[in-house]
Amino acid sequence: MSTQNKPEMAGQAAVADMFPILREETYEDGDVIFKEGDPGKWVYIILSGAVSIGKKLMGEYATVEVMRKDEVFGEMAFVTGMPRSATALAMGRTTVGVVDPDALREEFKSLSPAMRKMFTSLAFRLKKTTDATAGVSYVRRYPRVLRTYYLTYQDGDDWLSGYTHDASCGGLFIKTDKPLEEGSEFLLSLSLPNEAEPVNIHCEVVWVRPPGQDSETMPQGMGVKFLGISKEDYDRLRVHVPDC
Repeated sequence: MSTQNKPEMAGQAAVADMFPILREETYEDGDVIFKEGDPGKWVYIILSGAVSIGKKLMGEYATVEVMRKDEVFGEMAFVTGMPRSATALAMGRTTVGVVDPDALREEFKSLSPAMRKMFTSLAFRLKKTTDATAGVSYVRRYPRVLRTYYLTYQDGDDWLSGYTHDASCGGLFIKTDKPLEEGSEFLLSLSLPNEAEPVNIHCEVVWVRPPGQDSETMPQGMGVKFLGISKEDYDRLRVHVPDC
């Protein structure tokens, strides 16, 4: 958990510049970027928005991990040459960069045989671990718990109220019909059960979900990540989200 108040913007911008981007693709909320079992030719880097990586378990889609800006996904199938081991779905309006596979192959070939073998072994091991873990539980980077948390957040000079059923130690989803713009930074005040003082967190909007037909399962709102929180408040948050 980062306790800094401002992200390293220059460092973040440099991440995308490290990869030879062939083209950019934009997806709307819930769009499929690739499906489990598809051929794995392309590797992607997230330029804006967020991506849910998940698997089909007992007939239902379960999120394994949520990827955000500047993170790379799809590399496992590229390295191993095997079909996609998971499905990638856009969360909110999301733009990804498609990495040039020929350039990646040339870079991979430039590695020594020992390094290529190590990377391939790591990719196979990660796939095996992910498959085994997903088979018995619902996992993600920051496990979320379905409890109701009331909150207020700052929009310019105004303070708006709302609530979330989807909170973790890394971020949360705020159900609101007036979401802030993607990339907006704001102060969030989160009320915890049986505690007099709220937890104050510096946040950023990473994706926005527009109104849809299924407002119950996919309500309008915004997904936010935590940028800064005091150690005291983080420790208090962990009491209520014990799987952090």
